[in-house]
Amino acid sequence: MNKYIKKSIWVMLLMSLLLIMGACGSKNEDTSQEQEGTNDDKESTTTETTRIVTDSVGREVEVPMDPQRVIVDWDLGHVLAVGVVPVASTTKVIGYGEFLKEYYQGQDIVDLGNEDAVSLETATSLKPDLIITFAEKNIEQYEKIAPTIVFSTDNYDGVEAEITAIGEMLNHQEDAKKFIADYTERAKVAEEKIKAVIPEGITFSLFTLSEKEIAVIPSGNSGGDAMYDLLKLTAPTSIQKLIEDSNGDWQKQRISWEIVGDYVGDYVGILDYDQKYETTSTWDNLDVVKNNKVITFDGKYFFSADPISVINQAEHMAEQIIELVHKQ
Repeated sequence: MNKYIKKSIWVMLLMSLLLIMGACGSKNEDTSQEQEGTNDDKESTTTETTRIVTDSVGREVEVPMDPQRVIVDWDLGHVLAVGVVPVASTTKVIGYGEFLKEYYQGQDIVDLGNEDAVSLETATSLKPDLIITFAEKNIEQYEKIAPTIVFSTDNYDGVEAEITAIGEMLNHQEDAKKFIADYTERAKVAEEKIKAVIPEGITFSLFTLSEKEIAVIPSGNSGGDAMYDLLKLTAPTSIQKLIEDSNGDWQKQRISWEIVGDYVGDYVGILDYDQKYETTSTWDNLDVVKNNKVITFDGKYFFSADPISVINQAEHMAEQIIELVHKQ
């Protein structure tokens, strides 16, 4: 009898042990699944909040999916064009970007100082989640503050490519498409308005006047984009040759007051940046001056060469040129 009791006790102990081991195994499995699920959630969260973009110089950078506090040290207009209002930018683009202000959406943009010497302390205090710079040299100092991408218009062929690129970097692709369509239509309308009043062969010069010399503004520069590229106005042959011979050296695109007559077209546009100068007798005796064929444009509206500024400059130029022609 005792023999059977002992055997039963051992069987019961063995079964209890097996049940305990099974329960432990099940618990471990559940814990493992929970941990795995947690890891999956973390990976999913990372994927949903950040993305990898390729910037203008080919760097792959992990950036926020929807950046909310952006700093841009130069190309403010491009960022605004795709519907993003940055928290900060630099002195020149803020101070000489009058056409951009209607795109601020009622927000204040902090001035960080000169684009080549921004206040890193101020930038840090703004807690940006993305910094956009125009130059690779700035990457090292900016990356200590926030993820940094390089956006350089030199790497793109025209406005459509520029806006498409910045739209992709900021994940605002649809805003980029809308801007490009609007820009293209407005440029076409402005060009057609000019063609209706300016006969073929009429030439236009664009200058900035200063005390010692006159800067010739070519196609592709601030103001020149609007006049020559969008409105399709024609520069005098002498200016075209000057620009070709300069090979992009802006110092060689400057002329003295004494020879300005050689570079004057049928009309002259002046970009006025409040520089002090006195006109010379050579200037005062030019036919375009005597016949009131000189138009002055406020430099604060014509310094920037971003797409927002340029399309507004073209429309503004067209209106002023048409008004002047009708007065003749």
